[in-house]
Amino acid sequence: MAAENILISVSNVMASLIILFYYLLFFAKGFTSHARKLLSIILNILVIQVFVFITDADHLVTITVLGILPAVDFFCCRNRIYNLFMIIPACLFYTLTAVFPMFMIPLITRNDFDELYGISSLTLPGCIADLSLTALLIGTYVLCRIKKIDLRLKFLEVAGFFSFFIFALFMLLSMGVYNNTLEYKLSIVFDLFAAFSMLAVFLAYWSYLIIARDRANKKRDAAHAQNYIAMQLESLELEETNRWEIKILKHDLRNHLQVIQEMCNTKQYAQMESYISELSGNPMLSKSFCITGNHAADTVISIKKAYADNVGIRLTCEGSFAWLANLSPIDVCAVFSNLLDNALEGSTGATEPCITIKGNDHAHFYTLIFSNTVPENIKIKNNSVKTSKKDEKQHGFGLSSMDSVIRKYNGSYTLECKEMVFCIKAVFPKK
Repeated sequence: MAAENILISVSNVMASLIILFYYLLFFAKGFTSHARKLLSIILNILVIQVFVFITDADHLVTITVLGILPAVDFFCCRNRIYNLFMIIPACLFYTLTAVFPMFMIPLITRNDFDELYGISSLTLPGCIADLSLTALLIGTYVLCRIKKIDLRLKFLEVAGFFSFFIFALFMLLSMGVYNNTLEYKLSIVFDLFAAFSMLAVFLAYWSYLIIARDRANKKRDAAHAQNYIAMQLESLELEETNRWEIKILKHDLRNHLQVIQEMCNTKQYAQMESYISELSGNPMLSKSFCITGNHAADTVISIKKAYADNVGIRLTCEGSFAWLANLSPIDVCAVFSNLLDNALEGSTGATEPCITIKGNDHAHFYTLIFSNTVPENIKIKNNSVKTSKKDEKQHGFGLSSMDSVIRKYNGSYTLECKEMVFCIKAVFPKK
């Protein structure tokens, strides 16, 4: 009995962890990398399971399995209402993939649970199913980390999952019915066909999730690459214009120096001071072509700053940006171009329109902060902003594009708007 109890405890622990894995891998939106909190929750699960093993308090198993998701949602997630709703499909997903196989094996073999396993519980097939699922989930997680795939389900995909759950439930009930009406050999064939159909549909659905996200990533990367090339071409045109203006300024400086020398000789110091002050205000003398030290970021900022100067928006950069070298130039271009476009649009109409870009290198992470003044405070809900444009379907992609890049590097971002200043803070963990 000791071996049986150990097997039951192991199975219960794996059941909790697999439900947690489903939840985080597919459903959790706004999950933050609070590794210590997550590990403490898992440690509590193990402690409770040990207590159950010693005292036979089986009701604690259900409390542990069902309580882990709200605990993770409360301590490790931001969008808690959304994630609480997703607890239902997470539990159904586990029921479908782990609990159903425990009933299918006895149905196919025509044996009672006691005859097949020697115990009244379904621990052995459940443990086998949990081990298989654990390997599948770990493999999926590793693949997604390598390919930078985000597997959070969308609404229609959740609806498709419910349809799949109903299909699997119908097949399981059909197995029970046909086992009592068909001949033994025919019922075995039907049972095997039903089991194969459910497995095939499940693996097809699983593969669809990964392939669809991978295609979306490639499409996004292609769009970012196209935008990066366009930025490079525009930057080259801007640099060519700047070179021509500098040549003109260099030619004119000789005349300016002669005028200043003459004013100095004739002791016209007041006029000379005014002349020098006006000359130093020439924008070509104050242009900086190395803003952050990162070529991709400087390319985007120089283009956007030229536009900002034309429309009367002040754009400044401060802090450390050397860590941007850890990101690919295409991703840097995507983040800076999208955030600056949003900032330029948001600053329009503000009392004192200005945009500030800050970069910082901390002990365990990097931060990138974009802030801009706005005409009125913006309402933020679930860490997102609803587009103010009439054609909503064709807009609102800036934050989405930035979000995909930030998640690619296991980062996160937060939005806030206080005292007429809108701020986006992106955090990139150090490897």
